[in-house]
Amino acid sequence: MKAKARRSKASSALRKPMEARATVIVARLRADNRALKKSVKALMVRVEKTVDDQGSAFSWFQAAASLEEAIRQRTEQYEQLNLRLKRELESRREIELALKQAKEFADRANETKTRFLAAASHDLRQPLSSALLFLESINETALAGLDLDYLHKARVALASLSNLLDTLLDVARLDSGGIEPQYADFPVSALLDRIVPEFSSVARSAGLELRFVSCGAWVRSDMHLLETVVRNLISNAIRYTPRGRVLVGCRRKREGLLISVHDTGIGIESEHLEAIFTAYYQVPAGGRARTTGIGLGLSIVQRISILLSLRREVRSIPGRGSQFAVVVPYGRPQGRARSRVAAAGGAARKLSLAVAVIDDDPGVRLGLAATLAKWGHRPIAAATATEAVVQFIGADLSPDFIISDYHLAGSVKGDAAIEEVRREFDRAPPAAIMTSDPDPRLHAKARDQGLTLLTKPLNLVQLRALLERIARQ
Repeated sequence: MKAKARRSKASSALRKPMEARATVIVARLRADNRALKKSVKALMVRVEKTVDDQGSAFSWFQAAASLEEAIRQRTEQYEQLNLRLKRELESRREIELALKQAKEFADRANETKTRFLAAASHDLRQPLSSALLFLESINETALAGLDLDYLHKARVALASLSNLLDTLLDVARLDSGGIEPQYADFPVSALLDRIVPEFSSVARSAGLELRFVSCGAWVRSDMHLLETVVRNLISNAIRYTPRGRVLVGCRRKREGLLISVHDTGIGIESEHLEAIFTAYYQVPAGGRARTTGIGLGLSIVQRISILLSLRREVRSIPGRGSQFAVVVPYGRPQGRARSRVAAAGGAARKLSLAVAVIDDDPGVRLGLAATLAKWGHRPIAAATATEAVVQFIGADLSPDFIISDYHLAGSVKGDAAIEEVRREFDRAPPAAIMTSDPDPRLHAKARDQGLTLLTKPLNLVQLRALLERIARQ
C-alpha cells in the first residue's frame, strides 16, 4: 500500500508540470488563433474595400493583374540585384586571390633579392678590398702634384663605393627581418673613439674640420647596429656640408644619452624633416649639388632606431646647418673604461710585428701584405694555414698577430686556420677574422672565440689602430 501511495505521489508530481506545460501551450495556441482571426478579418475588410473602390468585378480583375505585374517587376529587380551581388562576390574573390598571389610573388622577389645580395657581397667586396689595399700601399712620398691629388680622390671614390655597398647590404638585412638586436652594456667611448677618427681623412679630403668630444657614459644597446646609425649620421653630415665643420658629441639627458652630429652645412627646410627618413627620398635640388647618395642612409637610421627603440631628433636651419641625434638608454658601468683615442694618441713605441696573412684571394693577400709592409710590419702572406706555418718556420719567426679570411678554399673556415697556426708555436698570438658575411651569428661567434672581426672592405684606420694596440701590449 505504501509503495502504491508513493507511486501515486510520484505520478501526481510528474503530472503537475506536464499539465502546467500543456496549459501554457494551449494558451499560446489560442492566442495565435485569435491573432490569425484578426489578420484574416483585416484582410477580408481590405479586399471588400478594394472591391467597393473598384466598382466592378472587371475593375477588380484589372487591379489584380496590375498587382501581379508589379510583383513580377519587383521579383525581376530582386533577381538582378542578387545576380549583381553574386558577380561582385566572385569579383572580390578574384581580386583577393590576385592580391594574395601578388604578395606571394613580392615576398619571393624580396627573398631572392636578399639572397642575391648576400651571395654577391663576397664577390663585390673582394676586388673592392684589394683596390683599397693597393692604394694604401702606394708610397705617397714618391708622388707630387696631380698624381698625389688623384690618389686622394681615388681613395675617396672607393670609400664612397664601399659605403654604398654597406648601405645596400644593410637594407637587404633589414628587409629580410633577419636582424635580432644583441643588447649589451658598454661605454659609448668604445664606439665613438673608434669610428669618429675613421672619418677624419674623409673630412679633410672634403675640406672640413671634424671635431669630437669624448664621453665617459655607458649605454645599453646593440653596438654593431648603433655603430651603423652613427656612421650614417656622420657620413650624411660630411656629404651635405660644403665648408665649415662637423661636430660629434654626447649630452646626458634624463631619459638617456643623446649622441648628436652637428654640421654647418646647407640645412633642410622644415617641410622635408620627416620625409628625409623615407627610403629613396631626396630633398629637391634647389641650391644643393648632386651627390653620390641615393636616399637610403637616413631611412636605415630610422629603421634601426625603431628596432632598438631609440628616439631620434632632428633640427635644421636652411643655410646654417643641421643636428641629427639619437637618445640611447643608459647602461650599467662595468669598470673603468679607457679612451681608445687617448690611448692611441699616447707615445707608443714603433714596433714591427710579424703578421700572418691567410687569404686564398691573391689580390687581397698581396694588397694587405704590401700595406702592412708600408706600415713597418713584417707580413707572411699565404693561401693556407699550412703554407703560412712553413714560411714562418723557414724565416725562423713566430707570429705576433694572425689575420685570416673566414671563407677559405676547400670549405676551410678562418677560425680553424688560426688554430692550426697557433698549434705550431709555443704561444697563441691574438688574431682577427676578415669577412664580407653580415650574419650577426658570425660576429657573436668571433666574440666568443676571442677573435677580432674585420669587415671587408677592410677599414684601414681600424686595422692600423688594432696593430698599434697589439704592438704596445
